Amino acid sequence: MEFQALRLHYNRRSERSPYLKRVEALTFANQLRCAREIALKDAEAFDAIIHAIEGLGSFLTGKILDLGKYKKELEKLSSNSALAEDLPKEYRVFLTPFSQLYELVRVARNDALHQGAFARHLTNHAIQLALILEDALRNYHEQEDDPATQCVSDYMVRNPICAELWQPLGFIRQEMLINSFSFLPVSERKCHLISDRAIAAYLRADESKWRKRRLAITLGNAIEESGIELTKAECLNERDTVAFAIGLLRDTPLLVRRKTDPEMLVGIVTAFDLL
Repeated sequence: MEFQALRLHYNRRSERSPYLKRVEALTFANQLRCAREIALKDAEAFDAIIHAIEGLGSFLTGKILDLGKYKKELEKLSSNSALAEDLPKEYRVFLTPFSQLYELVRVARNDALHQGAFARHLTNHAIQLALILEDALRNYHEQEDDPATQCVSDYMVRNPICAELWQPLGFIRQEMLINSFSFLPVSERKCHLISDRAIAAYLRADESKWRKRRLAITLGNAIEESGIELTKAECLNERDTVAFAIGLLRDTPLLVRRKTDPEMLVGIVTAFDLL
């Protein structure tokens, strides 16, 4: 049944919305991903996703309207994703069709009560909506693309947060917890990461009375004096293909460096980013 749904999906590609250049499609996809990340940190932060969707709708229509008036063009765009209508028809118990999801978000957004369980429910629906639009935007040029030419720069997280050698471990720990990171790239240590496991092992290695002191030690000193464990990461450049990145992926993120300046870190990519 899934193959039938996919055939329906590709047969509908001719109905898609006004032409988007590659850079435009990827820019809006990245904006939606950033808005999703904000919402995942705050269960009531649906506004970031709504604003990103409104920006996309305004671009497609060429007008500043409201969510209801953007629906037609956004539905056309969403047809580039099998997640929008075709797969939900086959697996309705798991997936909500784009048109119904859009209405749930639009109506809930206009409601006066935007807090507590109501806001969290709206945020969950907004995240689902964003995921469909992201998939549609990233697939927009797929018929023109050779998969072997898709660049990792289209999917990586740009300008990643880094752990600096002069920062205390307490601050690095805080950044990991706030952002739910398991790894951070280490500045000035090319192709190396610091992991949450390494910090936990360092802080808990001895009696608890040393924890306060170790939280205040800089990462650089912890590496030099105490031998805190760093993790070697695979590096690639921004023009390498997604297929090449998939081949390198193991249990740690990949560090993406500028092709013309291998010392410059421009992104980080994990299996999560390529899903």
